[in-house]
Amino acid sequence: MKTIISFNLTVLFLLITSCGNVKQIQQAIYSGQYDRAIDMAVEKIKKKKGKKSADPYVALLKEAYDKAVDSDINLINKLSKDPNPEKWRQIYDTYLLLDTRQDKIKPLLPLYLVKENKEVHFSFQDYTNRILDAKSHLVEHLYKKAKILLKSRNKSDIRQAYDLLDEIDRIDTGYRDVSQLMQQAHASGTTYAFVKISNETDKVIPKKLQDELLDFSSYGADNFWVEYHSKKQPDKHYDYTVDLKFKQINISPDKEREKEVIEEKEIQDGYTYQKDANGNIVKDSLGNPIKIPRMIKVRSKVHLYQQFKEAQVVADVEITDNNTGQLVDKFPLQSTYAFEHNYATYTGDKRAIRNEYLNFLKEKRIPFPTNEQMIYDAAQDIKMQFKDILNKANF
Repeated sequence: MKTIISFNLTVLFLLITSCGNVKQIQQAIYSGQYDRAIDMAVEKIKKKKGKKSADPYVALLKEAYDKAVDSDINLINKLSKDPNPEKWRQIYDTYLLLDTRQDKIKPLLPLYLVKENKEVHFSFQDYTNRILDAKSHLVEHLYKKAKILLKSRNKSDIRQAYDLLDEIDRIDTGYRDVSQLMQQAHASGTTYAFVKISNETDKVIPKKLQDELLDFSSYGADNFWVEYHSKKQPDKHYDYTVDLKFKQINISPDKEREKEVIEEKEIQDGYTYQKDANGNIVKDSLGNPIKIPRMIKVRSKVHLYQQFKEAQVVADVEITDNNTGQLVDKFPLQSTYAFEHNYATYTGDKRAIRNEYLNFLKEKRIPFPTNEQMIYDAAQDIKMQFKDILNKANF
């Protein structure tokens, strides 16, 4: 009885699920989402083809396909009357959609309504010539528009020209001189920025740090339209100057702090034997002498040492428009670095010393880092902040 009930519930679940899928496809058709309806129906038919359960999906596929084709053809007819040449992009895309839609269905053919033993026919067209014609008009329009924009002195226009040429190259690779024009557009549309480092402090900035700051190849920058140079090239006009100004470098003196700590602990130091009132050793039930831990107090004097040195670097990034001479942006930067080393010595019984201090006993005094090293370490955050500014610059 339980088996029958379980089987009936399974069938009911499948029927509900199937109805739900049919309703979803119907809803997509009613809301004009024909291609979504087609995709859902195709997936169902792939699993159920040749079965009666596929019939609703075959019928819905036919309905969605016919309505989608009618909608697209009406759109093309309407666009064809528009004198604006921008229409060709949409016409071209629509013909591609018509062709792609057919290709989704062709592998499923022939399709039948199994219950009615009736084949369902789909009206397919060869759109090749119409696609080629629309493509020809589209690339010609894009080419003319790009050529006009390339004459502009405005970099945003030139970059727009590059995007149009790139679109042409994707649609029709090798079209006319598009490849050369793209190179020209990229060269003309690129912003060139000269990057320099200014030191307004009384400290020397390590050469290694300067080299790393000006090594733009290590920044991982992915800005197609911006090039940074640390050395001016005579054939380049630099639109902007990026000046990393070190304003303050503060370094504390070498400091060594000392602290004395007395450590005491009660520990076991061997054992004695339990004795009775007569001085005899007491034994357990097995005849073994009963041992009593002997506790003693141990003491140690720990000398704790801390070596400490700190550096702070303060800087500004100033971006100047070389065409107007105006400061267009300014970013304050700051970072610090602290050197800290702990070590310890002791006298007395080492067993009294807590684990925390035992680790310090393993260390020895080490040389303090040089001021140059402190500046380099402190400026690592400056380097990362500077990198982030260059990567996000919108010129």
